[in-house]
Amino acid sequence: MSVDAWIAVAVTLGCLGALALTRIAADLIMIAGLTVLLVLGVLSPAEALAGFANPGVLTIAALYVVAAGLRETGAVNVLVRYLFGRPSNVAVAQLRMMLPATFLSAFMNNTPVVATFLPAVQDWAKRQQISLSKLMIPLSYAAILGGTCTLIGTSTNLIVDGLLISRAHSPGFGFFQLTILGVPYAIVGLAYIIIAGRWL
Repeated sequence: MSVDAWIAVAVTLGCLGALALTRIAADLIMIAGLTVLLVLGVLSPAEALAGFANPGVLTIAALYVVAAGLRETGAVNVLVRYLFGRPSNVAVAQLRMMLPATFLSAFMNNTPVVATFLPAVQDWAKRQQISLSKLMIPLSYAAILGGTCTLIGTSTNLIVDGLLISRAHSPGFGFFQLTILGVPYAIVGLAYIIIAGRWL
């Protein structure tokens, strides 16, 4: 391997170690790694900044703004009050929480959906005297399952779409092209969590 390749491997391992062993914010660690590669000449400025011009990355950034808007306007609290309600048991609580999270995740991107729901779900669980440990993983999985249903539902879909357009000279995915596979997966996944979750 070339010297540049060894430097890239060392920076990658350094970033992974910093992510695993420190409390430094992940975005700072990633930017620091990118800066090191840029300063050492492993990447050209155009290569270093190419990811920021990717339409998928820009779409993800825009969806974080939408999620922040929902949180700051109190829309999520209204959703929690009317849709989550007063469940009779943990399975009903999980279902009431997962259905809206899955639906929103199909149209908003799963990471900001989870970030938006977390404080509201914590308050709701406390009011309903439900163990938070019974809700956090189902919330995350529901958002992941919802994200498989549309093009913008998950960062992975957007990145792959961007690669298809730039590398394969393809028109990319249609917005609902993944729905035919995503919806059945989401239904089966939610059913599995509700049915098997009590033993996991």
